[in-house]
Amino acid sequence: MEFIKNTHYNFIAKRKYSFVLSSILVIFGLVEIIAMIAGTAKIGIDFTGGLSMEMAFKHKISIASVRKALMPAGFKDVKLVKIKGKNDIIIQTKAVAKDLNAYTAKIKQTVKNAFKKNPPKVINSEMIGPSVGKRLSRDAVIAVIVSIIAIILYITWRFEFRFGLAAAIGLAHDVLALLGVIFIFQKEITLLVITAVLTVAGYSLTDKVVVFDRIRENLKIETEKAKHIDLKNIVNVSINEVLTRTVVTSLTVILVVLSLFFLGGIVLHDFAFALLLGVLIGTYSSIFIASPIMVILNENHYK
Repeated sequence: MEFIKNTHYNFIAKRKYSFVLSSILVIFGLVEIIAMIAGTAKIGIDFTGGLSMEMAFKHKISIASVRKALMPAGFKDVKLVKIKGKNDIIIQTKAVAKDLNAYTAKIKQTVKNAFKKNPPKVINSEMIGPSVGKRLSRDAVIAVIVSIIAIILYITWRFEFRFGLAAAIGLAHDVLALLGVIFIFQKEITLLVITAVLTVAGYSLTDKVVVFDRIRENLKIETEKAKHIDLKNIVNVSINEVLTRTVVTSLTVILVVLSLFFLGGIVLHDFAFALLLGVLIGTYSSIFIASPIMVILNENHYK
């Protein structure tokens, strides 16, 4: 079903504008990475270690009242989240004690003592030690690096090195631009967010392979017809030919992610947010970043 027919947009001519926009997002992404290394970024307990506990109260409860109960007991650096439509509060705190079990028990007892008339029940509790958090941080970085290397090798095998390099640059752009948006919106970096980043990498690769595959087909046809070819025109034609597929696929994914964003609850909110923006960035980069870079890398080769 071709919703977008007979288009003749000159995408490559817009590369200066897209490069400027992407450069800004990538710079913010690099700032986020530097902040993560320096320890000043908003990093979740998955990487720092700590406690996440969900407590269900019998009656209505407010974040202010729970915070007021925890403050005198020394729990100052605590993040509280109220779940909409329920009397549940999520208590999150980064690792501030060597014995997390004792720390958890103290929080439970403090809250129970403060709300005897509205007794809470712990329905979910997750503890991560600082050493585990450091290992998860290291593994997350390795996962991203390995995925980019694997993609370069795959695209090189599927097409050729210049195509692989363009796809790798596009993928690195997607990861950094997504981190840049996360930095702008001051979202926490958690394991779910890293999962979203890797998912976006996979989606972005699929999208780029489709575009590059059509470019390769048209290059082969045009090379057989004439000795000198207009690479920019071929790339523009190729993008326009797969534009419906690109837009429809992205919209399908976005509809699913939007349902997660609005209906998935507080736990999946940041994951869905990162995935939603990542799909948009990945689709945009296939057209306005990876394809123009492929033109730059191959222009002299096809003259």
